[in-house]
Amino acid sequence: MPGAVSGASEAGECFYGKSLKSRSEPHFCISERSYAPFCQTPEHVHAKPLFCLVLNGAYYETHGGRTRYCTPATLLFHAAHESHLERFERSGGRSLVVEIDPQWLARMCEFSRIRIDSTAAYEGGTLSLLGTKLYQEFLTSDRASSLVIEGIMAEVAGEVARAASLRDQHPPRWLEQTRELLREQYAAHLSLAEIATTVGVHPVHLAQAFRRFYHSTVGEYVRAQRIEFACRELTFSETPLAEIARLAGFADQSHFARTFKQRVGVPPSRFRETARPNWGTGARAKRLSD
Repeated sequence: MPGAVSGASEAGECFYGKSLKSRSEPHFCISERSYAPFCQTPEHVHAKPLFCLVLNGAYYETHGGRTRYCTPATLLFHAAHESHLERFERSGGRSLVVEIDPQWLARMCEFSRIRIDSTAAYEGGTLSLLGTKLYQEFLTSDRASSLVIEGIMAEVAGEVARAASLRDQHPPRWLEQTRELLREQYAAHLSLAEIATTVGVHPVHLAQAFRRFYHSTVGEYVRAQRIEFACRELTFSETPLAEIARLAGFADQSHFARTFKQRVGVPPSRFRETARPNWGTGARAKRLSD
C-alpha cells in the first residue's frame, strides 16, 4: 500500500508505519510509530490485544463495517484477532501502540471481575489523559518507569471496563446537556448551582448523577477538559504558557503548571518539547459513524 512500511512484532504479525522508538516491558511491547501522508493499510489483525493512542495527524479506521474518524488524544482498544484497516489523511500521523500480554489482561479482568474483549474508541476524558501520561512515561528511562507504566495500564484497563459496563445504560438528557455545557464552557467559572439551574435539576441530584454515570465529580471533569485543551494548544500552537493558562480558565500560569504536572506527569514546557517532533494539522472533524 502507498506510504506503508511494515515491521514485525514479537508475535510475528505485521504492523504498519515506521517505528520511531520502542521499548519492551514485562507485560507490554510499546512503540511510537509514524505514518506517511495518505498511508493506507490493508485489512489486518493483531495476535495480541493492544491500545493505540493517536498523538497527531488523523485517520479513518474501519472495523466490522463501521468507520470512525480518529484524531489526536483518541485512545483505541483492539481485541486480539479483530480485523481493521486505516486510511490516513494528508498530514499522515503518529501513534503510540501498546501490545498487551493476554495473560496480564486476563488477570486484570479476573481480579476486577471485568470484561475487556471488544474493539472500542474513547475521545477525551480520563482515558485520553491516561494515554498522554503513558506516552510521557514511555519517553522516560529510569528504574521506576516500568512500574509506573504497569500502574497506568492497570488504570486504563479499569477505565475501559468501567466505560463498557455503562454502555447499555443511558444517562438522562439533562445529564448529557450538563456534560455538553462543561465541554463548551470549561474555561468559565460556573458554580454547581448555576449549572443545575441551567439544566433544571437540584444541585445535589446533579452531583450524584454525574458521579454515577461519569465516575467523576463535576469539578474533576472541568479540570480534565482544561488539561485536554492545554495539551492541544501545547502540541499544535505557539501560544505562550501564560495565555494558555488564561484561555483554559486557570487562575494563573503557576496554577496551570502545578495542575498540569499533577495530571500529566510532566511540566507544560516539557510536554510541548516531546509532543511536537512531527506534528500534523490535528484538525478535528466529525466521525463518519460511531
